[in-house]
Amino acid sequence: MACKGHSAAEPARSGGGWTIEHQDRVGSTQTLARGRPAWSAVVAGEQTAGRGQATRSFTSDPGGLYVTAVLPYAGDPLETRGFALAVGWALREMLLRMGVKNLRLRWPNDLMVGPRKVGGILVEQGGSDTLLVGVGLNVTNHPWIAEPALQPIAGRLADAVAGRALPGIRKMAEEVLQAIRKAHETFARDRLAGFAVRLNDCWGPAHEVVIEPAGGVQRADVQGWFRGIDQDGRVLVQLAEGKSVAIPAHEIGRLREVMSSSRGM
Repeated sequence: MACKGHSAAEPARSGGGWTIEHQDRVGSTQTLARGRPAWSAVVAGEQTAGRGQATRSFTSDPGGLYVTAVLPYAGDPLETRGFALAVGWALREMLLRMGVKNLRLRWPNDLMVGPRKVGGILVEQGGSDTLLVGVGLNVTNHPWIAEPALQPIAGRLADAVAGRALPGIRKMAEEVLQAIRKAHETFARDRLAGFAVRLNDCWGPAHEVVIEPAGGVQRADVQGWFRGIDQDGRVLVQLAEGKSVAIPAHEIGRLREVMSSSRGM
């Protein structure tokens, strides 16, 4: 019997060390996966209530790939600080191997092709001993049909490969889960400090950004050129006068790229 609010699921099966449940249509894979044991995953072809960072929604129309993986968690939030970046690094490596061109990361949790977002990552605590890693990828879908405001800023992986086809959605889901496992294993060894150098090769051309402060942080917006992160995970911004500042991640409410700018200072 299907659970209320989503379509009937294919019986869970094991693949690559994961117990995977495939759904055609759900409210949110993140919600459905909550409370499940480590090394479980929910994969859906459509979400009606997909979620992004904070309270933002994530348009999840058919033709995309929507996955939530459940990982073991020791309970110390400091140990997972920056883990979404590690997942982004592993997903980017995977997609580059599939032939996706001009793929870069945007701090803190987006996959971009040029100025267009093709994927997002959401990491949340699932239970006392689990972590939920949600991944949404625009593959062949058209999110701007459901949300016209996305037309100038959303992209598709299918448009970023030249001369070759992407794997089918199920094969891609398995590849995504193996990338998440790779990120988990590598991050457990290296932590964010060890990842900083790798990540600073993933941002693409220098972009001008505006950094809006988190709630409760008493300072004005900061505008300058994004220069990556340091070993403590602070965001490095070069200001117009040449001075650089390092802003702690927890003090940032939002990083917004100035879309007309993609050159260095």
